Amino acid sequence: MNIKKIFCPLIRTDEIESDIYGGLLIAKKFEAHIDFLSSQMDFESILDMTISRSNMFESLKGAFATELNEQKNKNYQIFKRVCDDLGISIGNIAGVASANFETQNGIRSRVYEYEAKFCDLVVTACPIKGEATSTFDAAVVNSGKNAIIMPNSMKKFSMDNILIGWNGTTSISRSLTNSMSILKKAKNIHIIVTKKYDNSVLDIKTRLLSYLEYHDVNATFEVVTTTNIPGEALLENTLKGNFDMVIASSYGENGVKEIFLGGSTKYFLENTPVPVFM
Repeated sequence: MNIKKIFCPLIRTDEIESDIYGGLLIAKKFEAHIDFLSSQMDFESILDMTISRSNMFESLKGAFATELNEQKNKNYQIFKRVCDDLGISIGNIAGVASANFETQNGIRSRVYEYEAKFCDLVVTACPIKGEATSTFDAAVVNSGKNAIIMPNSMKKFSMDNILIGWNGTTSISRSLTNSMSILKKAKNIHIIVTKKYDNSVLDIKTRLLSYLEYHDVNATFEVVTTTNIPGEALLENTLKGNFDMVIASSYGENGVKEIFLGGSTKYFLENTPVPVFM
C-alpha cells in the first residue's frame, strides 16, 4: 500500500494538540500529506428548529457563533504551531510531509465517515477508556480504509519492531496484506497466535512465514496463552517485546470492539502505549 494521503478526524476535542502532534509524526514518517478535520455542530439549525425567530434567537445565535469561531481559530493556531515545531509544510504539497486543517459544521459521525473515504489511511486516537463510539466507528470502520489507532499522547512513531496478532479472520488477513509495505521496512516482526489453534498451529506457522517470504519479509512465530481479561495477552506481549506497532484484526460487524486474539479490545485500547494498524 502506497500511502500518499492520510485523513485524521479529531475525535477528542479536549486533546486536539496531542492528536495533531501524533498525526503529524505519522505523516512525517510516511512522507505523506495529512488532512486534519474538526467538526462542530450547526447550532443555527438546531436553534431554528427549537426557538422561534426573535431577539432571543438572534442573541443566542450570535453567542454561539462567537464561541465556535474562537474555538476554530484556537484549534488552527495549535495546528500551525505544531506544524512549525515538527517542520511540516502547511498546504497540499506532493512528495513531502504536508498538512491541512479544516473545521466543518454538521453531525460529526456523518462528516467523518464521508471524508474518510477519500484517503489512503485513516489516523485517529484511541477512544476514551477504550470504548468505540459511533464517531470512532464511522471514521475507522465504515470508511473501508486501513487505519492506525494512536495511543494517548504519542511522542514518537516508529515502525521498526512490529507485533502481528493473528486470529485467522478475514480482517487480519487483509491487514497483513495491506501492511506489507510497512513490514518490508521493519527490522523485527513477530507473530503471535493463541493456544486455541493448537491443532493447526504448525500449518498456520508454515503458511504465514512462507507467505511473508514471498515478499522478502522475515518473521518469528509464537503461540501465547490468553488470560481472563480480553486484550491482556496482547498488551503483555507488546510490552515484553518492546514493539513499536501492533498489526491487528477488526471485525467489521462489531466495529473494533472485538479484535485480535479473541474478545473485547477495550482493555488493550485503553492501555496500549503503541499505535495499532488495522
